[in-house]
Order: sequence, then structure tokens, then C-alpha cells
Amino acid sequence: MQTLFGFILAMSVTMVLIPLLMRWAVPLGILDMPGARKQHSLPVPRVGGIAMVAGLGLGLLLWDSRTRAMQTLGVCIATLLVFGVWDDRKALAAGPKLAGQTLAVLIAMFCSGVTISSLTVAERMPIASWIAWPLTFLFLLGGTNAFNLADGLDGLAGGMGLLCLCGIGLMAFTEGLGAVGAAAVMMAGALIGFLRFNTHPARVFMGDGGSQVLGFCTAFLAMLLTQDPRTPLSTALPLLLLGVPIVDTVMVMIERLAAGVSPFRADRRHIHHRLLALGFAHREAVSILYLLQGALLVTAWLVRYDSDLLVALYFVGFAALIVAPLRLAMHCGWRVRRATPCTPAASPSLNEAIGPADADTEYTRAQVPYEPRAELARSLPLQSVGGWVLAAALFAYAMRVLILGARPSHDVQVLALSLAGILMAGLALRWRRADAAWTDRVALYCCAALAIFSNKHGLPSMLHTGGVYAGDPQLFDWALYLVLALAMIACIRSSGERAFKLTPLDVLVLLMVVTLPNLPDAAGTLRSLGPTIAEMVLLFYSLEALSLVAASRWRWLSGISAMFLIGLALH
Repeated sequence: MQTLFGFILAMSVTMVLIPLLMRWAVPLGILDMPGARKQHSLPVPRVGGIAMVAGLGLGLLLWDSRTRAMQTLGVCIATLLVFGVWDDRKALAAGPKLAGQTLAVLIAMFCSGVTISSLTVAERMPIASWIAWPLTFLFLLGGTNAFNLADGLDGLAGGMGLLCLCGIGLMAFTEGLGAVGAAAVMMAGALIGFLRFNTHPARVFMGDGGSQVLGFCTAFLAMLLTQDPRTPLSTALPLLLLGVPIVDTVMVMIERLAAGVSPFRADRRHIHHRLLALGFAHREAVSILYLLQGALLVTAWLVRYDSDLLVALYFVGFAALIVAPLRLAMHCGWRVRRATPCTPAASPSLNEAIGPADADTEYTRAQVPYEPRAELARSLPLQSVGGWVLAAALFAYAMRVLILGARPSHDVQVLALSLAGILMAGLALRWRRADAAWTDRVALYCCAALAIFSNKHGLPSMLHTGGVYAGDPQLFDWALYLVLALAMIACIRSSGERAFKLTPLDVLVLLMVVTLPNLPDAAGTLRSLGPTIAEMVLLFYSLEALSLVAASRWRWLSGISAMFLIGLALH
């Protein structure tokens, strides 16, 4: 229960902070500015990493584990965030950036007491310290940079990191490593909150601060998972859990060295750039890489108890299946389509597709400014049938929680009443204002988090009262989710501005919903993770849409939410 609440809290805090930080990006100077090597024509805030770390940090503070490894993780995250934000503001040279990463890695090695100290052949075998320490250093440093280098398309690094963390969390809970699993789940929650704003066309970037924290957390948690002496897991599993970023990084470094240029010099040799050069659209390239990482997650689960040699062979085979077809297609001039909005019209050779060493690494990002009121005017008019159905479905969900939800604990009661007080104070102080304040938005998202938390720990799915069958709450939930989804689709399609399309974030959610609950031998408590993620995303999307379309009617939304919170506290 505490882990689920941490997941919801990390996601909620991230989603709430990003719009606020976007407003401060200009005075703080944390912007990705247009330039000769950039394709977006407008400055894009690089504050997603700050919001993610805030959400993750708050979740870790509330987690009751005070293990040495988790405390060390917090210190390393803070170190990487400081250097990363500094880099986002000042564009640091390679030396200071590498110094910050090295400091974080050394803190992790000397303070956590965990290194890559064993390998799995027929059984777990220790290795010498003179091998263990350099190997640990290279793994953590490489993992930190892998996601930084892979952050080349909207939603790419965040989505692959989410899949990696889901695999780590799944195995950690199955093997009884609660602290590792909880940290992975909370980081996954922060990523889902970030991806809401980072799906193409992105309104915010995670920046170096976010990508370095993501890479380090994933590598560190993977090492804690596989090096724990209590588990029989293969110690080579991180190769599969971080598979696509590792393959991409190693391939690019080798090709740059072979071409006689610095391995740290930017170019278009990454896998996602090659997919775009082959004619795949932005969304298609990101979705393909999601599916590849998802396949690696399933493979890692199936071979988690095998020897390191077999796991390494799986990894090498997977890398060959990615790199060889890409190089062959580029060499033969094969194209999915000859021209797309985000792909050059002609790319006759591998060298032209890759481009010079100083070519743009983010040339596919076409950005649009974030204008909530413009989005309001375009997408979901409250007068439409879809808008009213959306409001009615959310009201029905709230009533379901109040009737069948779990009885709140004392701390949840205090939190619910505090949020209700914030909403009522906002109504009293801003009654004549045209729109709601940011404090109202914070309270609304926290209100949704409490609703999900209560709903997931409510009465059994089959409710009997006095021996009389009273219905199936689970069936009601599924019907309600279907109505919410259909109402949102109807609102989007009725706008007339753009057709409804399957986005990479939708592919990512569907991939987790289908894959995670159906893995063989998964822990029973984890079988509800996929549907829970889908429910959270759907409810948050619906609430965000309703808050945008409410406009001047925000008082009704705040008032009803305050009444719901009071009812939840008195439940």
C-alpha cells in the first residue's frame, strides 16, 4: 500500500510541478534555445528533470526504509541534479560534466557498500576486488550516460527508462527486495508524470539533469537487484534490462572511434536517427524502440535465473538483430517512405544519413508552445456531449470511491481535510477570478491520487449486503473506464483540429498493461500493476481535460472536489 501511494505521489507531484517550472524556465535560464544545430524554432524548457527528482525525492522520504543503499541513492541523485541543471543553464564542457558524474559514482561505490562483486556461472562466484571496483565504476558511469545519449526524440529516454524500471521493480518484489522495488516504482511514477508533457511534440525536456538521474538510478537499482546475495538472479541481467540504451551507446562509440572522431562528439549515428533516415515518422521510431525494449524486458524475465554467459549471448544476439538490419537497410537505400514531415526527403547513403560529426542530434524535434487556454479552445468544449459525459463519469467514479472505497487511515484523513481546506480557501480568495490558481491544480491532482489509492484498497469485488447480491464493483469500474476513454476520444475527434492518433505514450501504456500482468510466475500483487497504471493515466488525463475545459466554471470543479475530500475523510 505504501509503495502504491509513493507511486501516485511521485506521479502527481511531477505532473503538478512541470507547468509551474515551465513558467520559471525563462528567468532561471533553463531553456533549450533554437540554433543552427536545433530544429525546434521556439525555446523549450528543460525543467522536467527537476520535477521528476522532486516527485521521486518526496516518495523516498515517505518510504519507511532507511537502508544505507537508499540513503546513498538520495545523495547521488542530488549531486547529479546539481551538475545536470548547471549544465542545462551553462552548457558545461565535457570535463566538469564528467567530474559530476564521477563524483556521484564514487559516492555510490564507497557509501552504499555495493559493487559488482560476483558473477553467475553454474552458481554465484565472487570476483577479485581489483576487477569489481573498475567494473562497477564503468557500469554506473556508462548507465548514467546511456540515457543521456539516448535522449534524442520526444519521449524516447523517458519511455525506455520506464520500461527498464518496471522490469527492475517486478523482479525486486518477486525476490523480496522491497526497498529496491519501491524506489523503482516511485521513479516510474515520476516518469509517467513527465511523459504526459514530453510526448511528441514535447512541451518540456528532462534536460541533462533528468537524463543523468534517470540513467544512474536505473543502473544503480539494477546493480542492487542482481548483486544481492539473497537472490539467485543472473548478474548479467542489467545487459537486458538496459538493453536498447546500452546497444545504442556501444554502437555509436565504436563507430565514432572507427571514424577517427571523439566518441563524445555529437552526430546522427544513434538508432533513432537511423530509423528516421529510413523514413519512419517520429511517433513510429519511438514506438519501435519501445517495443524492442519491451521485448528485452520479457526476455530478461524468462532467463533471469540462467548463467551470465547465456544472458550475455542473448544480449549479443539482440544487438546483432538491431544493428545488422539497420546497416543493411541504410546501405541498400531502403526507405519506408520517401519524405515525411520529420525526415529528410533524400538520404541516399549511410554517410549522408549520419551526417558530419557536428550534425544536430535533435534535428527531428518540431516544437509547439504550451498554451493551456489555446488548447482549451481547440479541444474539449464543455458544451459538447463528450465534455458532459466526461464530467458525469468522473462524478460516478468519485461516488464509487465514497461508497466502496477503503476506510482511510488517520494520515490520509488529515491530508484529505487539508486539501479540502486549500480548495475552499482558493474559492474564498479567488471567487471573482476567471481561472483557478496553481494551488487548486495541486489539490485536484492530489485529490485524484487519494481517490485511486482508496479505490484500489476498497471492498472486495463481489459485495454482499445481508446475503443479497449487490453487484460487481469491478465490472462497474471497467464500464466506467470505458465510458471515460470513449468520452475523451469523442472530445478529441469532435474538435475538428486534428484526428485522433495513437501516440507513443499510448503504445507504452498498452505495452505495460498487456505485458506485466501476464508474465509467467509473476508475484500476485504485481498482476494488478498494469491495470493500475492504465487507470491512473486515464483518470489523470480525464481530470486534466476537465480542468482545462471548465475555464470560468472552475469554481464548480473545486467545490465538488472539496466536498469529495471531506466525504473521503469522514468515510
